[in-house]
Amino acid sequence: MEVSNSTSTSTTSSTSTSSSQLNADFDDFLLLLTTQLQNQDPLSPMDTNEFTNQLVQFSQVEQQIKTNSSLDNLLAMQTLNMTALGVSFIGKYVEVDGDTFTADGTNSTTLSYVLPDTAASGTLTIKNADGDVVYSTDIEKTAGRHDFTWDGLDSDGNLAPAGEYTVTVTALDAESQSLSVSTSVPGYVTGLESDDSGELMLVIDGKKVSLTGVRKIALSSNG
Repeated sequence: MEVSNSTSTSTTSSTSTSSSQLNADFDDFLLLLTTQLQNQDPLSPMDTNEFTNQLVQFSQVEQQIKTNSSLDNLLAMQTLNMTALGVSFIGKYVEVDGDTFTADGTNSTTLSYVLPDTAASGTLTIKNADGDVVYSTDIEKTAGRHDFTWDGLDSDGNLAPAGEYTVTVTALDAESQSLSVSTSVPGYVTGLESDDSGELMLVIDGKKVSLTGVRKIALSSNG
C-alpha cells in the first residue's frame, strides 16, 4: 500500500506562511498605534476621526486574521477527509473516467459508455497496446449510460493476452453527425499520491487518476 502525505504538508505550509505574514503585519499595526498614543501631545491630542479610523482598521485586520485561521482549519479538514476517502479505495476495484484498462487474460471486463443522445449507429472498439483492433461490436443506441462486458476474446474467438487495452466508442446521430461519447473503465487501486499541484491522485494499474474521476467501487474488474 502506498500513501503520500505531501498534499497535507503543502497546504499547511502555504496557509501557515500567509497567516504568519498577516500576524506580523498585525503586530506592526499595534506597535504603531500604541506608539502614537504614547507620544501624542497632551495639548493637541490625536484627532478623534483619525483615531476612530485607525480603530476600524485595527478591527478589520483582527477579523481577517480570524477568518484566515478558520479557512486554514477548513482546508486542513478537507485534506484529511479527502485523504481518508482515498485510503478507503486502496485494495479495491473502481470505475473511473477514461479509456485505458488492464485485462488479466482470464476474467471478463465491464466497460461503460454514455451517449448524450440516441444514436443511429455506433461501434465499440477495443485495441491492444500496439494499436491493433482486438475486438469490435455494435453498441446500444439509446441515450444514457450503457455497460458492456468484454469476455476477453478477440474477434476470432481467441483469448486475448493479459495487458493494457483501450476502448473507443464512436456514434452518429440521425443526421450522421458525430456524438460525443464518454467512457469509463475498471482499475485496481494500489496507492494514493499527490501530483505537482498537490491534488490527491489514486494509483490505478500504475497510473495516477484523480479522485474526482471515480464513478463507483466494484468487487472485481467485471463490476
